[in-house]
Amino acid sequence: MKKYLLFISILILVSCKKSENIEKNNTGNVVSQEESSTINNAVSDENADIEDKQNIGVPKESRIIKSKFDTKLLFGIWTNDPEGPHADFDLSKKSFYVVDYDGDGDMPYLINEDSIKVYYNDFISIGIIQNVTKDTLKIDWDKNGITVYSRWKG
Repeated sequence: MKKYLLFISILILVSCKKSENIEKNNTGNVVSQEESSTINNAVSDENADIEDKQNIGVPKESRIIKSKFDTKLLFGIWTNDPEGPHADFDLSKKSFYVVDYDGDGDMPYLINEDSIKVYYNDFISIGIIQNVTKDTLKIDWDKNGITVYSRWKG
């Protein structure tokens, strides 16, 4: 009986050790250790109880591959309502910081040419940057029409 329990204990220990080294991305595919080190999986507390809600792959840091627009013009604090009480976001080298966000407002992003992909905690928003000047930024978010932002002067 003791040999039987020892054998089962060893099997459990070995199988646990193997599964510890395997990681899966949001689609259930196995990813390498190197790839998994650049991605955080996130689901907001609000959606944590939804069974079919899968984690989204969130980069650990923001990246600019190649920007069609001058980052000196892109970076800054932007608002959709210049008369409103606060700005909407602060785009910097570090993050896309969402003002008045419930929780940590620092969202990593990826800029490639004229597109910006913002990784929120439980979804990804993709925008096409239409134009940027010293005082105006125009982005078409998720193909819902162009949003015009003004540089925050508060």
